[in-house]
Amino acid sequence: MNKRPMALLFMAFLSLSLLFSETISFSGGESILIMREGEKSVSLKNEAVVTTGSIHINADEMTLSGDNWKTISAKGDINISDEERGIEINTESIWFDREDEILVISSWFEIDDTKEELYAQAGSLNYDMKNEKLEMGMQVTLFKIAEGEVMKCTSESVTYDKASGLLTLKGGAYVVWKGDEYRAQIITVDTKDNTITLSGRIKGTING
Repeated sequence: MNKRPMALLFMAFLSLSLLFSETISFSGGESILIMREGEKSVSLKNEAVVTTGSIHINADEMTLSGDNWKTISAKGDINISDEERGIEINTESIWFDREDEILVISSWFEIDDTKEELYAQAGSLNYDMKNEKLEMGMQVTLFKIAEGEVMKCTSESVTYDKASGLLTLKGGAYVVWKGDEYRAQIITVDTKDNTITLSGRIKGTING
């Protein structure tokens, strides 16, 4: 059986279904299309690749589902890059709502924000792309280049508001920068002017 006409028919269907939504493209070594009442999905395996807007997702396995292929789930060796936002993420399991631009990660991940010179790793992530807010949890370690030096932050959870530049560390918060150490229940770092604010039970060591 010649698979090329079938593939062309499927791509034509996909293009029509996305006529009034953001463009999405995909590829994979294997693919399964399910179309029945109440269920519509595409499963990709073997070097699955999906591009939606400025976001590129590479994974071992990926599934697109919902109206206008609203949700994307993936597992395996996953790489997400967003050229527009300067973000790159590596992890093993994701759920992404491409219309609301909400990314949820429930596995260990690494994120690199090249525009803000920030790198972090943790066990979970909720990333609201529209509002530029990241909520990281489960043993967060974060590094930020500030005034030419590396600022290291660790805590149980971190909220990163990219728009305002605020980092909020909660639970065993610890910051090391320029040889100084800060410990508190909550530490806030304003990455715009590098102001560090401590609250709750605090402890610090400042050199010079």
